[in-house]
Amino acid sequence: MSYDPNEYWIEHGKTYKKQFRYNKKFELQEKMLIDYLKGVVPPFSTVLELGCGFGRITKLMLLNFPSITEYTAVDLSHDQIENAKEYVKYPPFSKGKVDLRFIVSNIQSLEMENKYDLVIASEVLLHILPSEIKDVMQKMVNMSNRHVINIDWYEQHQDTKKAAAHNFIHEYEKAYKEIHLVKDVRRVPIVKKGLLTKIDVKQSIFHALLKEDS
Repeated sequence: MSYDPNEYWIEHGKTYKKQFRYNKKFELQEKMLIDYLKGVVPPFSTVLELGCGFGRITKLMLLNFPSITEYTAVDLSHDQIENAKEYVKYPPFSKGKVDLRFIVSNIQSLEMENKYDLVIASEVLLHILPSEIKDVMQKMVNMSNRHVINIDWYEQHQDTKKAAAHNFIHEYEKAYKEIHLVKDVRRVPIVKKGLLTKIDVKQSIFHALLKEDS
């Protein structure tokens, strides 16, 4: 049976939160994302999160960035959106100062009236079909007025044999650079090295910085 992202994640979304197990890799991913956003990206007030799942990144962002006044979280799974509403339970983080919305939709069908300071997707694009990835990334750029960030599996020496049927390694940097609205692209590997240990998540933070007049 061929992989259909919509069918797979609508079904998988029914049990994903119960099966999710937090570990050191997720901890490192979250820390590096927050540190990167605080150190590199200027204060932002509006955020569009694509593929929010049960709200793990949603809650993390709202807790760490008091500059946010509008946050829209999107997922194609109705079950995941309901999980996110329960997990985030927002407000009281900033006493109702944030306009928080949840939307059930896939990226391809999503239509937004306004652009956002930051469009973010964590572990989402690796599930997009290769035939659709460029259009999806173009749409993400079109919905942003300054920054687009995705966190996804990336290895320079790709081994497709070990990839699950619903996982793909895309050439994110190349795809971003082909979009005329993008001024610069950065990649930050999610890796932590110690004296005796090394945590390599096999993921990277990809940051597309848009041109001023976009």
